[in-house]
Amino acid sequence: MKAWVEKGGYLNHTGRRWLSCLHVDNVRRIVVIRQCAFGDMMATRPFLVELRRFFPGAHITLSTISRYQYALPTDLVDAIHVLDTEERSVSGKWSQLKALGEPDVLFDLADTARSRLLTLLTPARVKLGFPYRRSFNRLLFDIGILRSDFHYEAEVLLDFLKIMGHKPQYPLEFAMPRHCRESACRRIVYFPFAAVAEKSLSPDSWCEVIEQAAQRLPQFEHVLLEGHKAEEGGAFLAEVVARHAHVSVQPRLDLEALGHFMAESSVLVSGDTGVRNLALATHTPTLGIFFMTVPFRYWPRYEDCHEAVFHRDGQVPGRMDIIAGLEGLLARLYPPKEIEER
Repeated sequence: MKAWVEKGGYLNHTGRRWLSCLHVDNVRRIVVIRQCAFGDMMATRPFLVELRRFFPGAHITLSTISRYQYALPTDLVDAIHVLDTEERSVSGKWSQLKALGEPDVLFDLADTARSRLLTLLTPARVKLGFPYRRSFNRLLFDIGILRSDFHYEAEVLLDFLKIMGHKPQYPLEFAMPRHCRESACRRIVYFPFAAVAEKSLSPDSWCEVIEQAAQRLPQFEHVLLEGHKAEEGGAFLAEVVARHAHVSVQPRLDLEALGHFMAESSVLVSGDTGVRNLALATHTPTLGIFFMTVPFRYWPRYEDCHEAVFHRDGQVPGRMDIIAGLEGLLARLYPPKEIEER
């Protein structure tokens, strides 16, 4: 098999020889290291879908850490390996690090201190990774892929398979409930929370945005979605809800119900959050609000249904910036005549 790379990656002698002799039927055991929270785990799903397509007979193990157990893609892998971050004994840590045995292929999609140690101690036939520091390529990997902050993370992960000549499906397949624009509810969903509070607007700002949207877009329901954490409640919107019959708060949903709820909605308005990544995974239109995170890493461009609001100087977008972005997106996706007919 040809190594489909010119100057965009790293190959040592082992990696080049492995690619030249690669027969997918001979790959029996694969380990994928991905130590990440909800949003990035959502972005991993297309890679796992395509990995199964490319290596249909392989046993796939996903390795993560105990801190990140929410939204694990158990439906796409054969086994889960967990490094317990609370383990204190040396023998216990060593047992966990050596539990993966000797896979044929190892993908490090994490680039953390733990993932690098696990990569180093796991005697796989070939190891692939995309470290930010290229010095780790020579130390740890046989095949290295360039990592970018300017392309959607889920697509960057697929470069590991493109180097083998694989043709991923587009739009990406997440194996999640899928949004259908023609039958979607006339419902705009707002998720005003983030894992780091500084990455989201203030509650007062969200109240202003939702009230303004409710006044300007009365043909839609406006729903604030509560999160799964205790502090991610919608009580702060009570006055706005009292003033508008078409504004409401959706109590927190479990992950399966949330996927269907999102797929049935018209659009999600949110900052850089795991919930927005779930919306991307269901192909639900999104309006992303960015001022800390680089937007391009979480902004798919292979679909016309996603828009990002941000200022070049990094200032926090104002209420009217967000409303203008929302109205523009809705006008493009749901023309007024089409809305009236639904």
